[in-house]
Amino acid sequence: MSTRLYLLRHGPTTAPPDCFVGSSDVPLSGRGLSRLEPLTAQLAEVDHWYCSPMLRTRQTLDQLRRNGCSVNHLVYDERLREIDFGRWEMRNFAEIAAADPAGIKGWSRYVDFSFPQGEFVPDFICRIEEMLAVFAAASSGCFAVVTHGGIIRTMVCLALGLSAQNYLLFDVQPASMTVLELFSEGGILRGLNL
Repeated sequence: MSTRLYLLRHGPTTAPPDCFVGSSDVPLSGRGLSRLEPLTAQLAEVDHWYCSPMLRTRQTLDQLRRNGCSVNHLVYDERLREIDFGRWEMRNFAEIAAADPAGIKGWSRYVDFSFPQGEFVPDFICRIEEMLAVFAAASSGCFAVVTHGGIIRTMVCLALGLSAQNYLLFDVQPASMTVLELFSEGGILRGLNL
């Protein structure tokens, strides 16, 4: 028996390009959502839907509904929110590196890092582990999860038995789907950026 997860990243937002968007509740730009249209048929087998409560994920879910997805048993869950980058919110890497080189060095360790005035990474990882436990407890079925890039990257690492420090190895594009299958022995990555 296995549980299948369709992890859907929200579409592109109105935030400036390449900036860190975590707890900032920015809307979708409206561009790039056509990438979601071909997924409708695959999502027909979904038993339960989960969604981050952030505006950009709710707008993505609305677009999936307009595309013909039947969204059954919907749960908005705070644990699916993107990480809070604190003072780094809405800034790009070059700006952050210039203003906080010591912070960048600490970030490279990742698993014991706290974003300045933001979220402690172990807390972020813990809430993703909690969500994986919710899905695994179902023992079988199919879940669609509309969420954020950092959540998906970290969830992939944890399901595959990798350290969450490897999360940047997975380039999860906006308005894309990643497919994970969970077994009692661990997870299998079935698709990335579909």
